[in-house]
Amino acid sequence: MSEKSRKIHKETATTVFTGILINYPLNLAGLYICINLLGMKDAFTIGTTITAYMTIVAYTRVYLIRRHFYQKDQKDSETL
Repeated sequence: MSEKSRKIHKETATTVFTGILINYPLNLAGLYICINLLGMKDAFTIGTTITAYMTIVAYTRVYLIRRHFYQKDQKDSETL
């Protein structure tokens, strides 16, 4: 496996596993807030609300991960 392929796999694994660690608890919290605190009953409204804020969180998470790996690649290429 080439060095570039390993870096891509590492970034992909980081993105996927941070998604699992962040999204599952966030989804449970969103369900609790929507159902228990806000009293929502309609499944479409609950799903749409949770999807909206999880999309923002996911975008931010992936952006930060990609920025981290990009900066790391820049530092690695400067040391060569």
